[in-house]
Amino acid sequence: MGKYHRFKNKMKLKSLNLYKTIIMDLQAEKYSLIEYITQIKEVSLLNKLKEVVKANKKDWWDELSMEEKSEINEGIRQADNGELISHEEVMHNPRKWA
Repeated sequence: MGKYHRFKNKMKLKSLNLYKTIIMDLQAEKYSLIEYITQIKEVSLLNKLKEVVKANKKDWWDELSMEEKSEINEGIRQADNGELISHEEVMHNPRKWA
């Protein structure tokens, strides 16, 4: 194995070790926070923490592209109008739907 490959493998190992360290530090922070939360006695503080969590929670709908949202809305419109195809019909002729 040449110097370049040894260097490349060494850098991969360092990157992997750094990644593991970051993940372990993150896990340690989470456990520390869990321990802190379990000791909270004030309901108002717990409510504030819930608000922070709720405010940072992402809605999957917001992550979709406009095209994806449009396609979903079209499917809902079709379903509302009774424009449905049964599972049995699709399974009867799957090549038609491929």
